[in-house]
Amino acid sequence: MILTDDKQLEALAARRVAEEQEQEPPPTYASLQASSSAVPVAKAVNYVAISRQHSSVRETLVIDASLFIPLFLRPSLPPGEKAETQKNVKLESTHGHVYADITLVGNRKNTRAVMQMKSTHGGITAKIHGPPTRSAFVLHAQALNGEVRLHIPRNFHGPVVISHRHGSVRFSDDISCELMTFGEVDSTRRCFLGDFSRWSDNSGGWTGDELVVEVKHGDVKIHYDDDVLGAPVKTRPSALLNRIFGF
Repeated sequence: MILTDDKQLEALAARRVAEEQEQEPPPTYASLQASSSAVPVAKAVNYVAISRQHSSVRETLVIDASLFIPLFLRPSLPPGEKAETQKNVKLESTHGHVYADITLVGNRKNTRAVMQMKSTHGGITAKIHGPPTRSAFVLHAQALNGEVRLHIPRNFHGPVVISHRHGSVRFSDDISCELMTFGEVDSTRRCFLGDFSRWSDNSGGWTGDELVVEVKHGDVKIHYDDDVLGAPVKTRPSALLNRIFGF
């Protein structure tokens, strides 16, 4: 079959396209990574409150504790709480687990992010992280019947108070190396994570990080957010510190 000039040109063009496609290298890992990084980043929020009765709470949040939110957009306040003391994050479940991945950003007004997580018949798993310039935070995690597993920033600096009745308290190896345990009285263990020589409460109290955990029936496990998880090590109170602080 004899092709016309136009058809010959089309055939040659198609052949060239096919040859170019055969010679084109496969996409590199970097290009694939760049395309996957195009996922939208969550916007910072503030004063988030979620409470559920018969299902778990699963949230990934970016929190800016200095972000202004007008009162009419904030969650309603429980009795006895004022707008000035409203939690920046409040996650609760009665018959379910609380899962939270929280990135802390911003420190424009030197404000702390105050967070509360509670589960009555379930556990709590939370990862708190952020850049070196993140705001300090206070986290109160309470579980009556369930395990509490927390992953905190490696630059956490402040007191750690853990109250537990029936269960164990375990820290990762890296946290154990940086933790001072002052003693345990009435099932409440009081510790300090970080450089204790920087402690200061001259101007209205401690303004750094704080971690308060309450568990009745369950274990407590605390890691750094970038730990390679292995077998955690249970800490023991120091006899010397016990004598110094009267425990």
